[in-house]
Amino acid sequence: MANSSPNEVQNKVPSMNEAVVRKSVRVQAPIERAFSVFVEQMEAWWPATHHIGKTPFEAIFVEPRVGGRWYERDVEGNFCDWGTVLAWDPPHRVTFSWHVGPGHDQPDWKADPDIAKASEVEIRFTAEGPRTTLVELEHSKLERHGEGYERLRAIFDGPGAWVTILELYAKAAQGTQQPHGAK
Repeated sequence: MANSSPNEVQNKVPSMNEAVVRKSVRVQAPIERAFSVFVEQMEAWWPATHHIGKTPFEAIFVEPRVGGRWYERDVEGNFCDWGTVLAWDPPHRVTFSWHVGPGHDQPDWKADPDIAKASEVEIRFTAEGPRTTLVELEHSKLERHGEGYERLRAIFDGPGAWVTILELYAKAAQGTQQPHGAK
């Protein structure tokens, strides 16, 4: 990674039997800002097309504590849970349960409240200097989603998923992206 450009999203290769996706990105922002933008300004950079409700989200919330909710509010005022905060260590780490996946009998994604079927998303923030932060994302325990989890892993590892999401996040953390009209 020493030869990568500052904003390039890095792929981490899992072992053959590991149902995990690892990505990382370097942002030109202090660690406190990097963490804050990730958990407090998610609707400003999260792709507007990546919503669970029937209508686009207006806001995304992370309740700042272990056991807190991670959820969206759509433009009609409806709420949809995405997960729960499993670890909260600002500005170094946040871990969420991920209750979202495609419906097995339909193409639309949905939330399943069963914690036993939830994967986990851990985001680690490491200061590499006063204005540079390494952000590492690990989406693990995908096998908990049940049948078809291999396809789900491939989706998360492919274009348009975590790579795109982290690229948009990096631009927002660095102040180089305007909100994309999710509201």
